[in-house]
Amino acid sequence: MHDANAHSAVSDALVTFAGAVLNDQHVQTAAARAVAEARAQIVNAGDAGPQLAELLQSQGSSPNDTRVRSWVLGATLAAQASSPSTPVLAAVIALGEKLAVSDDETAAAAAVGIEAAARVLAAVDNEEFRARWNVSSAVGLFGAALAASRLLKLDETRTRHALGIAATQAAGLAHNGAQAMAALETGKAAADAIEAALLAKHGFTSAPASIDGRRGFAALMAYRFDASLITDGLGTRWISFS
Repeated sequence: MHDANAHSAVSDALVTFAGAVLNDQHVQTAAARAVAEARAQIVNAGDAGPQLAELLQSQGSSPNDTRVRSWVLGATLAAQASSPSTPVLAAVIALGEKLAVSDDETAAAAAVGIEAAARVLAAVDNEEFRARWNVSSAVGLFGAALAASRLLKLDETRTRHALGIAATQAAGLAHNGAQAMAALETGKAAADAIEAALLAKHGFTSAPASIDGRRGFAALMAYRFDASLITDGLGTRWISFS
């Protein structure tokens, strides 16, 4: 692993990927379908979302806060079925609504985020990791941060900082898997991702090697790490939309 203050091939690859033009129509279509299905699940979720929103608002959160909106959407989706794509979908739906971006832009951001999350998971995945961490929140956060950075049109430097800010918030315990807290953790990952992108937009910085650094995400939370599973073929070979 690299020095946390040094160059990071992993961060560079993910940041370049986050801002690249999406030319694969199959991936664009699949991502648009995933967004549409997530929106339908939210509509059909009943009272779960409004109840969580009411709880957050009782603690002083504004109902118009995009971060709160993404938290509610993520928890609502995760209560039905959760994966590393869940925070990504919640973040792009909430931020896409706030920014009034097109469906195509929302789908492209979702595609980038879902693929990034899948690759980070592949790089760290094993029984020990899954036994300790909520995979949906701990890994999905990275994809959601990159997706949010894309929607906010951050440059590469700010996107790299958003990724690093997100890394400091990677969390969620596998122990909560059978509890309602698991869905809250996943929703919070979407909220934290948007917060990370907004902080980076306004000048907050982070170490570049946030995933592969000596004290980065993989060093502190993973039990194996294969950087090549993130970088190899990123942008040309899709593992999440094959």
